[in-house]
Order: sequence, then structure tokens, then C-alpha cells
Amino acid sequence: MSVELGRESAGDLAALVFDVLAQDNLDRMIDHPDFGAVSLTLLDNWGPHAEDDASMTRTLRDVGHYMAGIWALALHASPEGLSHASLSRLVEPLGFGSRTRVHAMLVYLQVIGLIRPAAAQGDGRLKRYAPTPALAALFRSRFERELALCAPLVPEAEPALGRLREPGVFEAFMAATGRFMTGSFLAYDRKAPNLDGISQRNAGLIVLGQLIVMAEAGFPPTGPVEVNLSELAKRSGVSRQHARNILKVGEKADFWRIRADGRLIFADTFELQIRVLMASYVLHLSWCARQALSATSISPPDPGPFDGPSAGLTLGPPAQSSPPAGPAPRQ
Repeated sequence: MSVELGRESAGDLAALVFDVLAQDNLDRMIDHPDFGAVSLTLLDNWGPHAEDDASMTRTLRDVGHYMAGIWALALHASPEGLSHASLSRLVEPLGFGSRTRVHAMLVYLQVIGLIRPAAAQGDGRLKRYAPTPALAALFRSRFERELALCAPLVPEAEPALGRLREPGVFEAFMAATGRFMTGSFLAYDRKAPNLDGISQRNAGLIVLGQLIVMAEAGFPPTGPVEVNLSELAKRSGVSRQHARNILKVGEKADFWRIRADGRLIFADTFELQIRVLMASYVLHLSWCARQALSATSISPPDPGPFDGPSAGLTLGPPAQSSPPAGPAPRQ
């Protein structure tokens, strides 16, 4: 990769995200005739799969675990590797860079099975870590599925998917993902309309995705929708109470309202936010695929109308919903 994760300034990373998610790019993605259908398949894919490694389930449901998994894979793919120093440098702009906090993060990530000590190199004074095989397999399978689903919208998806198991390609893809996700959090304006109330809850986006798919009302959904709470909880892999709590959070945030007869009606503001979230997520996948192909000496296909970061920088945030590459899509 041409730029090492953790070596870019916060401003450069934020500018990268603003560029990829320029309003023109978002608008063109949303206007694509296949955008609605692809969004529904991606949302459905965010739910749990029977073949998921049970020990890794929380990694795809919890925002902190999800980001930690991405950073572990991304830093491991960098020349410096995953170490206390490289992780500290990466998370310092996010306010997590103290020596004590980074040490605690590394210990915790070992306890939950995301990383393990790596073989000593050189004189052995620099302690490095590596993602566990289970973590690497989880994210490789997850992004294979996501690239396959978004192929109608992303010219780079099929070439990247076809090479993702070749040496260096998955690593380059994860390095790009780490850069983009870090930039997303740096660029994110929490005062703008967003889906934070749901996305920051455990399995919040999973429940939201299954709610939209179950509505069978197209994308974005309209209403009224009759909600089967038991089915929603089952499809989301959560308890009925947890699913009910997510519905209450959405109602309190005015994403939807629940009528006296129990049916749910989505608000216009929610329809806008879910469009932006899904368009941002697909554009993020497109950019990461191009980066992976470029880093491994394969010319990516012409991206067509969706300009990548070679276009002029748009130094102002687009309409936002959550950090663009939202957490915990299912594996």
C-alpha cells in the first residue's frame, strides 16, 4: 500500500473520507437503479448466520470489538505491524492514545481472542501482535460476501473478490478499510442528523436491517408495517426484550412512530438517513477494493460515474447518518 496506516495526519484522513463521500458521489449512488435492491440484500446480510464462529459473534455486533478487529488486521498488514507503538499512534487522534489505555486494549483483545503475540523479530525488544486465525477468517468471509452483494453497483467488486484469497490482496483491502474507518470517525459530525441512537447499541444495526427487510416495503421502507417482535428478535439473534428496546430507541429518536394498532410507520427523515448510510457503505467498499487492486499491481476497472479519491477534494462533510462504514454487518 502506498500510505501506511497510522502515518497520515488526522486532516488527511478526514479529507480522504470527504472526497470519497462527496455529495455528488452519494447522489449518483442513490440514483442508481439497483441501489434499493442491493441495499436490502446488504441489510439482510447484516443478520446472524448459522455458520458464524460462536466465539466471534460479538465482534460483529459490538462497535468497539468491530473496530478493534479492523484495526488489528489493518495494522498487521502494515510494514511496522501491530504493536503498542503503532496502535497508540493510530488511536491517538481519537483520544485513546495514552500508554495505559493502549496497553489495556492490547490485553483485552488477547483475552477476547482477537489477537495473540507474534513471533519475535530482530532483537526481540519490540513486542508485536497478530490477528488470530479466527478473526482473519471472520473478516475475509464477511468482505467476500459484501463484495459479491454490491457487485451490481461497484465495478471493482468482482476483480477484488476474485483475488481476495491471493497473497497480499486481503491484507491490502484491510489496510484500506482501517484507513477509511479511522478517517470516518475523524470526519464524523455528531451534531448532524444521524442514526447513532441505534448504531451505538449492541446489535443495533442488525435489528434495524432485519426490521427494514421484514417490512417488505422496498427501500427505503415506508409503512405502515406490522412488526412481529418474536420474528424480528430471532432473525437478529437477540432477545425479544433487546429487539423491543431498539424499537423504542428508534421511536424516541423520531425514526418511526408506532401507531395504536401496533403498526410502525417510518419517518421521512429516517428514509434519508438510511439512504445515506447505505450509499456511504457501498462507496467505502468500492474505494477499499480499488486500493487493494492498486496496491497489488492490478489496474482496477474504470469506476464510471462514482469518482474516487483522485477527484478534487470536497472539504465539507456530506449528509451523515453514522460513521460511513457502519459496524457489524454479518459475516
